[in-house]
Amino acid sequence: MEHTLLTPRTAVLKGAGIPYRLIHHLMEGTHTQGHCYCDGNLRSGSYSGPDEDLAEINELERSLGRLSPEHLDMRVMADFCCIWRYDYPRRVHELCAAIGGNPHTAFGLHYQIDTARRQELIDYAEALKQWLGDKETSKRNNRSSKKESTAHKVFTFLGNRDPLKELLVERTYLGLSSRALNCSYWGHNARGKVSLAPYAAQELAPDWHKRMAALERAIQKEMGYQAHDFLCDVGGAAEPACHFKFVRRVDILVASIGCLRWRGNLPAKDRTISGRRNITSLYLTVLEEYWRGSAEAEPGGSGEEAQKIRSELFTLLGEVTAFKRWLTASVWKNIKNQTRFHAFPMKRWVEFVRTGEDYLNNRRQHA
Repeated sequence: MEHTLLTPRTAVLKGAGIPYRLIHHLMEGTHTQGHCYCDGNLRSGSYSGPDEDLAEINELERSLGRLSPEHLDMRVMADFCCIWRYDYPRRVHELCAAIGGNPHTAFGLHYQIDTARRQELIDYAEALKQWLGDKETSKRNNRSSKKESTAHKVFTFLGNRDPLKELLVERTYLGLSSRALNCSYWGHNARGKVSLAPYAAQELAPDWHKRMAALERAIQKEMGYQAHDFLCDVGGAAEPACHFKFVRRVDILVASIGCLRWRGNLPAKDRTISGRRNITSLYLTVLEEYWRGSAEAEPGGSGEEAQKIRSELFTLLGEVTAFKRWLTASVWKNIKNQTRFHAFPMKRWVEFVRTGEDYLNNRRQHA
């Protein structure tokens, strides 16, 4: 999907990213006097019948009067906060800061990643390339930098060289290096400029597809039915680089290549992967406390971690106002929906991505 939707670019974005106004229409539900009651994103996928939470959020919106374009920009940010991204829940803190008045409103949404994530994947591809190029596997003990730490991990996973391993590693290298590393963003970047290049982890030859097909045929001939797991799309067939499990799935694949046996549960999970449901429950409790008041929020947020999250988010949000309650409730509702169902329809998701890409393409043509 990403190869048909995304376009490589070499531009530098300074301050202004893709304007949120381009996707205001994706929130429209019952449009009345400048309001977007029951917008498509928060309503989509919910059960039939009345939604009391959304009705209350719409009442908060009604009390604000006619919404300005800036108000709608903020609502877009709230509605498109995705809990399946690698930068969640950190981005909830950034959202709360923006709601509280911080001028930084630049957010990576569907398919978009930041430069740190891009460098992580570049380092991973480079480590695979190094392993393929070495005549003997070195121990790579130097962990003084993230790049060396990644190389150490990859070399440790892969172990000693083997002809079949070499085929599998090269195939994985080509797959990872062809994935889109899209560092564009929506909103205003108050922290400097962002280069959109490089677009991929490695520069591949134009005929890399042919080489991958040849590798896959050789692997299937050698491994038979056992090749199925090893030939899965790098990072998961339906998961772009912005997905929180992307790197873990590559780790599983590379670790499995190292022992030539599928190891679906290894290596061990880290904190950014494990406990995601519990941390989401805490964030929902804290956000609900802010917009409803603690008396009506669901219990379960009294531990030390919950207190820390509460202190940070309440500080970022600042004094409670009707406007902040409305936006915070929108964030809360979006996250809550995503824990129960796919809250955003595929048709609108594709339209969303294409809208951003078209804007950047037009910007490049008129530069």
